[in-house]
Amino acid sequence: MSNRALAFALTLCAGAAMPSHAGEESIRLKEGMGRDVTTARCAVCHSLDYIIMVAPVMNRAAWEKSVRKMIDVFGAPMIEQDARSIVEYLGKHYSVSEAPAQSIQPPVPARAAMTMGVTEQTD
Repeated sequence: MSNRALAFALTLCAGAAMPSHAGEESIRLKEGMGRDVTTARCAVCHSLDYIIMVAPVMNRAAWEKSVRKMIDVFGAPMIEQDARSIVEYLGKHYSVSEAPAQSIQPPVPARAAMTMGVTEQTD
């Protein structure tokens, strides 16, 4: 193998070994107070798309629990004030709306409806 080919192969291997952040610059969190600290602290350990990906199942309490886990279990480097700002930001901009418990009525399965004497199921 020639020196030029060897140098090219080593360059390819070195590039492949480097962490890739492709596409990360395209992920931009919603405007709001706390966005910058959230971006800075969260992107240290994981992609920002994680926030967007889990948001449909998160509420403020879930974000609080998640941020606590990131700090206590995974050792996320942040001060308590940053943690509060992150929870506040995520709770406001990336949380599902919380409906009152009494308004949530799961559908009655057809077999259960028959045994309960329900003849017509409405939505």
